[in-house]
Amino acid sequence: MKKILVVCFTAILLTACQSKNDKIRNFIDMYNRSSSMMSNYMIKSTKAIDSGNDEITIEVNTSNEAGDEMQADMMKTSLPQLIGQAIKSEPTGKELLNKGVKFNIKIYGVGARLIADEVLDNKNIKGDAGNDLKSISAGSSGPDQLNAVLDVFNKNLPSEDPSSGIKIMSIKADEESNIVYTAQVPESFQKLLKVEGAEQIVKDEMLRSPQIQQIFSQTERLGVKNLIYKYTDSQGKNIKEIILTKEDLK
Repeated sequence: MKKILVVCFTAILLTACQSKNDKIRNFIDMYNRSSSMMSNYMIKSTKAIDSGNDEITIEVNTSNEAGDEMQADMMKTSLPQLIGQAIKSEPTGKELLNKGVKFNIKIYGVGARLIADEVLDNKNIKGDAGNDLKSISAGSSGPDQLNAVLDVFNKNLPSEDPSSGIKIMSIKADEESNIVYTAQVPESFQKLLKVEGAEQIVKDEMLRSPQIQQIFSQTERLGVKNLIYKYTDSQGKNIKEIILTKEDLK
């Protein structure tokens, strides 16, 4: 017993005596060892690098293509903050932030195209979804937790696709843990949606998209059941609602 107490006490002392640089190295090692778990349809790879001068660089390589400006804009305005909140929710990350360490978040698209370059510190990480992110990673998510994370994206909406004129107005989780996209569509698109059989054509086209398949795959463990797309006019009047389920993919 005495030997066990000595070992435990020594371990506590060693932990307490770690310098800021030691803790930075520990964070980077932890981040890079778990980086493969962050890969999904959007994030191809990510890594943390010690930039020196109490700064950690986090590089995120995404699947964003040069022509997809709407997705790039959402990544630029939302992804750095989401990463910042995830860092803040971890004890080591929070401690480093409190000690003045800065995190330089660099988001890249296909072809190493720089989408976002933002430095985060303890003062400019907006909101606090830390508890909700922990709940989701532990597999105990619900509508409230999902909405807390989705709120990071909603703060930067509406976002318009210049090629189609469609505006994403909000992305929220309803009481049944469905993710609901509300999209405002131009008049030309409204007419197409009202044509008989248009709903099935749009739905079939969406289901052929690898992105939709990946969304279902990556959100299944979060309790997400369906994806609901609500198309409205400029006054918010509902034009068409399309529901995608996991069964539709079979």
